[in-house]
Amino acid sequence: MPTIDANGMLVDPKVIPRRSSGIEHGALPSVLAIVVHQTDSPTAESTLSGYQAGGNGAHFLIDKNGQIYQTASLFARCYHVGKLIKSKCLTVNKSSCDTAAMAKMLAMSWTRQINAIDAHERAKPYPDRYPVNDDSIGIELVGMHIDDDSYEAVTAAQNASLQWLIDALYAQFDLKSSDVYRHPAVSYKNPGEASSAVWK
Repeated sequence: MPTIDANGMLVDPKVIPRRSSGIEHGALPSVLAIVVHQTDSPTAESTLSGYQAGGNGAHFLIDKNGQIYQTASLFARCYHVGKLIKSKCLTVNKSSCDTAAMAKMLAMSWTRQINAIDAHERAKPYPDRYPVNDDSIGIELVGMHIDDDSYEAVTAAQNASLQWLIDALYAQFDLKSSDVYRHPAVSYKNPGEASSAVWK
């Protein structure tokens, strides 16, 4: 079973450390969820080079051949979720929404609406809302977007490594399958991102 060292790195022969401090933005207060992404880049090296420049990034990167790289400490926050989260109650269980508040927000213009929904959702505890950067780990799968609705398919090797990594993180952080999300479920992204990723 993998372990986490004093620097927040997952120690296992399957994981190559390629930490980029520029994508780490302060401490990660808690790990309550995992968000699965695709990179929109053709190779792992292009993504790793981008991470070296700093800014947005995720904790892990899985190449098309299944190789796992850890790119940020599990004790550090990464900007991987996006600035605005969607309403979980609208997606999962509309009867659990604050009906009056939601009706008011949905009547707003698109820009005001998504900002108001984000603020409304962030006031809730997880799992009543989707995960945010402050409480989630990001996993990127190398893969290009094809058009506004789709990404290239995740490879079998990537899915095998994704399942292994998620299982390892389940054990380390007491997570379960309901705590793992595709990026487009959580925030406003290409709906095809990570659509062919598979885990239990």
